[in-house]
Amino acid sequence: MATGGAPEGPRWEPATKVADEELKASGAALRSLSCASDLIVTSSSRPVVKVWQVAEASLSEARKLSILEGHGAVGSSCVEVSGPGDRQLVAVCYDDGGIGLWDLRSAGRVGELGASIPQALKAKFLPGGQRLVSGGPSGSLCFWDLRKGDRPEREVGALRSSLSMMKGEDRDPAVKRRRTETKAQHGGGSEGRGALGIDGGHAASPIFSLAVSADGSMLGCGRGSGAVSVMSLASQEWARDVSAHWNSGAKLASVRALAFDVDSRSLLSGGDDNHVCLFDAAAWVRRRSHNENRTAQPERFSAHKGWVTSLSVCPDPARRVCVTTSWDRTVKLWDFSTHALLHTYKDHTESVFDSAFSPDGGRFFATVGVDAQLVLYVAKHEVSRNGAAAKDEKNAFAQVKVKDGEA
Repeated sequence: MATGGAPEGPRWEPATKVADEELKASGAALRSLSCASDLIVTSSSRPVVKVWQVAEASLSEARKLSILEGHGAVGSSCVEVSGPGDRQLVAVCYDDGGIGLWDLRSAGRVGELGASIPQALKAKFLPGGQRLVSGGPSGSLCFWDLRKGDRPEREVGALRSSLSMMKGEDRDPAVKRRRTETKAQHGGGSEGRGALGIDGGHAASPIFSLAVSADGSMLGCGRGSGAVSVMSLASQEWARDVSAHWNSGAKLASVRALAFDVDSRSLLSGGDDNHVCLFDAAAWVRRRSHNENRTAQPERFSAHKGWVTSLSVCPDPARRVCVTTSWDRTVKLWDFSTHALLHTYKDHTESVFDSAFSPDGGRFFATVGVDAQLVLYVAKHEVSRNGAAAKDEKNAFAQVKVKDGEA
C-alpha cells in the first residue's frame, strides 16, 4: 500500500485459475482468449469455444460454442470479442480457414465468413463492431462489412502502397528488391529499417498478429518475417514496414504479439527473438501523409527467455503498462514507457500462449497456455474508467475481489 500521499503503483494479483478438464484429458492446449466486461472466451485445438463467467474471484464455465457443424473436428486459432453493444459478437478463426460469428450473450450462431485468401489466422473487430479485418498465411488482409453479407468488401495485398513512399533509386522495384533482401539478411536497414515494395524481402510474409488502435485510425500487422507493418485505416494504405525482430545470425523472427497503447500513438510488438519493440506508429502515418520517408528507430528490450507469444496493453489511461506471455512459461508485467519489469508471474506449468485485459479499465487480465489452464489476475490498485465502460460495468459485473487463500 502506498503511503505519504504517493500514487499507488499498478498491481495485479492471481485470483484463481481453472483447468479445462476436457482439454487436459486429451492433452490439448488453450490457444487464445478474449475478454468482455464479465466474460472470457477461450479457443483451443478442439472443436469447441468456451465462454467463462467472471464473478468475485471465481471463474465458471458458462456455455459452449460448438464449431463442429460445417467444420468437423477442427480447432480455432483465434477468438475476438467486439465492443459492448446491443449484440456483442464473437469472431472465431477456424483451423480450416473459415471465420464464424456468434452472439456472445445468447451463444447463437450469427453467420460464417468465407475468405478467398488462404486461412485466417487472426481477426480483429474495427471500432463500432460492424466491420472486421482478418489476415493469415497469404500476407494479405480481408476487410468485412458484417452488414453486407458474408463476402469480403476488400482484399488488400501486402504493402502495395509502400512503393509510393520511395524516392530516388527506390522508385525502381528491382533496385529496392535487391536492397531489401540484403537488409533482411542483416536484420533490416537504417532509415525505416526495410520499408518494402510488394516484391521485396518479406512483403508477402504471413500475418501472425493484428492490432487496431483505440481511435480506429491505424491497423498493425505482425509478420512471420519479423516485420511490423502499419496501415492508415482511413485510406487503407500502408504507412510503413519495419524489420523489427531477428535472432542472432540475422535470422528473422516471427512477430506473434502486437498491441497499440491506449492513446493510439505507440505500437508494441513481441517476437520469436524474445524481445519487445516500441514504435511511434502515429508518426509513421503522419509522415506518410506528408510524403516524408524519415522514421525513428524503434525502442527494443529483452523481455523473456523464450518466444514472446502475446502482448496486451492495459486500457487504463493512467497506467503505461503491458503484459507479455512467453514460451518460457512466464507472464510478465512491464512499464513499457521505461522498459521496467514490474512483476513476473509463474502460475502456468507449461508455455503460455495468450493474454487479454478486461476492456473496462483493466480491472482484470487473464492468460491461457499449453497446460489448459485459464488464470485470472485482478487489479489491487484504483482503476480509472471512462464513462461508457463504467456504465456498462454497473449493469454487467460485480466488483472483483481476491479471496484469501485462492491466489
